Amino acid sequence: MGATHGKKPQCNPQKKTAVQPTVNSPIITSMNLRKTQRQISQWIGNYLTYNRSEQRGIAVLSLVLLGVIIFQVLIPAETFQKPPDFRLFASGIDSFEASWKRAADSDSVARINRYIKYRSKPAGWHFDTVSAKSGIRKPPLVVDLNRADTFELQQLRGIGPAFARRIVAYRDRLRGFHDVGQLLEVFGMDTARYAMIEANLTVTRDSVHPIDLNAVTFKELLRHPYFPFAITKGIMIYRQKNKRFADIGELRKIDGVNDSLFRRMIIYLRIGP
Repeated sequence: MGATHGKKPQCNPQKKTAVQPTVNSPIITSMNLRKTQRQISQWIGNYLTYNRSEQRGIAVLSLVLLGVIIFQVLIPAETFQKPPDFRLFASGIDSFEASWKRAADSDSVARINRYIKYRSKPAGWHFDTVSAKSGIRKPPLVVDLNRADTFELQQLRGIGPAFARRIVAYRDRLRGFHDVGQLLEVFGMDTARYAMIEANLTVTRDSVHPIDLNAVTFKELLRHPYFPFAITKGIMIYRQKNKRFADIGELRKIDGVNDSLFRRMIIYLRIGP
């Protein structure tokens, strides 16, 4: 019993846990304040080490940053206009392109139909919209290639002022058209354009003016489209050697004159006295 009373009762004391300081505790606040003071002191010390120009630049930059901050604080973001939404505009553009394509396709079909109707007309008849609406057929348009001026030539389909002048200039060099097919020899005249106006063309062959083979000069003969330089030179040399041409057939003796060229040449040549 004595021994029992002599011992002190043992107890299990609870372990004490360390209290962690919170963010808003006075200790943390004091530490942050001292840290901020040290940073400011360091910035000021660094600032004083710069020369006057560098200090002025830092001050200006600081004022600009301060102004931006104040501007963002004082002026609400709602005052700025929102960026425009281009989706509606893009849909309008797509709609316009689709309608434009449909209109272009319909116009192409209409042009093809008009061309087919024109080609189905009897040969020699000129299609005219006014006459078609009134039901009256116009008399056929006939243009004499040897007598028409530039204004009359422009009545032909696909012949403008420039092309009409080109036809007249070629007619002058040719000394008159002998056949309507010679229009294909004019520079720029293709078979498609010729086919559209062939039925409206005619020529008066008495308007062809032949060249006197024994009197023509080198320059005059060279101007004709059927007499290139080499053949013109050969004709002049032959005439000089033989004094004159006694017959048109002697042209076959000139180098370069084949049967095809000879048949075209004799239309525009004659043997003078």
